[in-house]
Amino acid sequence: MQKVFISSDDTITFKCPKCNKPKTVDVSTYKNLEKAERVKVKCSCGNTYYSLIEKRKQFRKRANFPGTFIHIVSDIPRDKGTMIVTDVSRTGLKIKLNSKREFIIGDKIIVEFHLDDKNRSLIKKECIIKKDFGFDFGIEFISVHPSDPSDRAIGFYMF
Repeated sequence: MQKVFISSDDTITFKCPKCNKPKTVDVSTYKNLEKAERVKVKCSCGNTYYSLIEKRKQFRKRANFPGTFIHIVSDIPRDKGTMIVTDVSRTGLKIKLNSKREFIIGDKIIVEFHLDDKNRSLIKKECIIKKDFGFDFGIEFISVHPSDPSDRAIGFYMF
């Protein structure tokens, strides 16, 4: 089942798995989607297939990368430790820690890890804690810029 994402103009482009023909649809009615929703799509070639509409802004790719973090509070390093990157997107990560930390939503951390691409690209990014799931955290990159080597490497890695 193909996953599709709602774009900033409230459209989704479906791609028929049989003929590869794209179909762009206005999905403004799904704008406030709380969770992923399965929809039936009929292509002009006659093929019918299912897609999963995702609320997320960016595609996420599962990962299993060991790395390290530094917890910054009031511009002072307060804690450091090891982590596992469990998924990657162009704008952030989901990380898993091996022990409970006293992170607060909005705290800053610096993460460092290597991708498993052919260059084993080093990723070093300043991030903000966005979601707390106990030992797992959703983090967002503070900045994303095409000239940043880490952002370029993640962009290539995603495709």
